[in-house]
Amino acid sequence: MKKFFYCNLLLIFILAFRVSLYSQRTSWKYNIKTPENEYFNDIIQTQDNRFILTYTTVHSAPENDGVASIILLSSEGDVLLEKHICHLNRDLHINNIFDSTNFIYLIGSYSNKEQQHRQAGIAFYKMDNSLNLEDSSFYNFPESNSLFVLHATAGQNEFLIGGSYHIDLNSWGSPFFYTFNHEFDSINAIVFSEQAQNGYFQRFHKLTSNEYWVVDVLKRRYYHFDSDLLLINNYPIPSYTPGSFDAKWDSDTSFYSVGKIFKQQSNINLGYNKQFHPFDTTGSITKHWHISDTIDFPAFKESIDFNSKDSIFIGATRNLSVQNPYFAQQASWLIILQTDSLLNVRWERFYGGDAYYVMGKIISTQDGGCLIGGWKYDYHNTTTEQTDIIVLKLNSEGLLVGDHELPETRMHEAIVFPNPGKDALQIRLAVQHPTALLELYDANGRLVLSQQLYQKESRIAVDHLPKGTYIYRLSADTGLRESGKWIKQ
Repeated sequence: MKKFFYCNLLLIFILAFRVSLYSQRTSWKYNIKTPENEYFNDIIQTQDNRFILTYTTVHSAPENDGVASIILLSSEGDVLLEKHICHLNRDLHINNIFDSTNFIYLIGSYSNKEQQHRQAGIAFYKMDNSLNLEDSSFYNFPESNSLFVLHATAGQNEFLIGGSYHIDLNSWGSPFFYTFNHEFDSINAIVFSEQAQNGYFQRFHKLTSNEYWVVDVLKRRYYHFDSDLLLINNYPIPSYTPGSFDAKWDSDTSFYSVGKIFKQQSNINLGYNKQFHPFDTTGSITKHWHISDTIDFPAFKESIDFNSKDSIFIGATRNLSVQNPYFAQQASWLIILQTDSLLNVRWERFYGGDAYYVMGKIISTQDGGCLIGGWKYDYHNTTTEQTDIIVLKLNSEGLLVGDHELPETRMHEAIVFPNPGKDALQIRLAVQHPTALLELYDANGRLVLSQQLYQKESRIAVDHLPKGTYIYRLSADTGLRESGKWIKQ
């Protein structure tokens, strides 16, 4: 009997340890905050369940060039290794990271900021799993051309790289699409002539037939190239506004996409779509997120990802500033949605609201959760234009569990804005909360407003209330418990 008791006690201890260990792995936060200006570039999960983050530090002294940093994080978000790379007195950005069994590949871009980002090119780095440099190679663009954008994807035994460079700074330049092997010594290329209406290539997919789909996200067109990169045809992308489109293929003939919806006289913001054939728009599923008077924009780098099509993660920024996407002095939020394979939204989460946040990328992780990376501009507490890196690893429900003390790590399921406000306050409820009760209390704790909400977006008139500080509370039987301070100016 005693032996049975101790065996059960040991089993309980082991299970408790495993649960604790698992909870540590499924959610964490990581921030980089220095006096310098950090720009988020990319983050991936490796095959052995670690994470690699890369960002560029732009120093305040104009004579100092941008330095690319690569950080290896454990599955729990602890820093294991950190490396820094410079290149030939150029600003260097590591645009994309790729992981293989034995090596880590970095594909970056460099340019001379003192020469209007001319003297530009592509940088290739090959590292071992401990971030030791094994090899590097560089591909220079024509010296007089300025680099506009560059993006890379890993194909079978090759890298697919595209973007745009230009001589005329008033044009969108020359879209290009290259394929390089893993040793960076073999290239196949196509470059379009520079025209004012040209765009840039940013999404790529290699077909089993060795042909390619290439997406111009600015002109909103698909290009179909054969194995020698000869153009077969091109087709329009419907609905999305220029520059906002992201796609993830699930087969040679179907893919999921996210973008900012383009409809005249409509304030619908985010749209997502499954298209069953790249040039047949009739075979598709189309949804939209919600109606809003803010600008809600897909994550700049990658905004849709999945390991299983029944658990699709979509990431975006709520209240983005198009005019000043890095240093806007307005509150914004990081949005995370999870949908099923038919794009029905299961839940929504919001992080931020205390500063200006922008989402750079969302990835689906091996444990069923997701990870988001981006930047933050804390305009309340700085007098200089300076951004910091923010990374949040969320569990399968989009939650950051545990003891997290930073304001941005507080999860919201409702948003109250603008804050401060004047004549009205607006409330956005997450989809899992179709109704809610709003209560507003003054500084003396007296209830001054109580109203039932029945819509995702509600506008509440408060012009009758005096200026001052109020406490709002939102509650619902579905589990919503949201409260905070609201200031009327």
